[in-house]
Amino acid sequence: MKDDLIADLWSAVVDHIPEKQKKETAADFVNTLIDHGIKDSVLDGLLGVDPYLDTAIEYATDGDDYSEEEEEEEEYDSYDDED
Repeated sequence: MKDDLIADLWSAVVDHIPEKQKKETAADFVNTLIDHGIKDSVLDGLLGVDPYLDTAIEYATDGDDYSEEEEEEEEYDSYDDED
């Protein structure tokens, strides 16, 4: 799915979402995209469409990077424990 189509989908619905629910809805939207295999590069292309979407994308992609780094550290630590 192209980032311009995803941006259009978000723009079409965001104005119909109550202000107090936009943050959570944006996070759910981004997580759904990730669950369906949308790459980080496509998500990065969505930055600037909407502040709530920006925050959700930054959180989701930073969180993924952190988890991968943390997992690598745990694997490295487990090798140290074997010695």
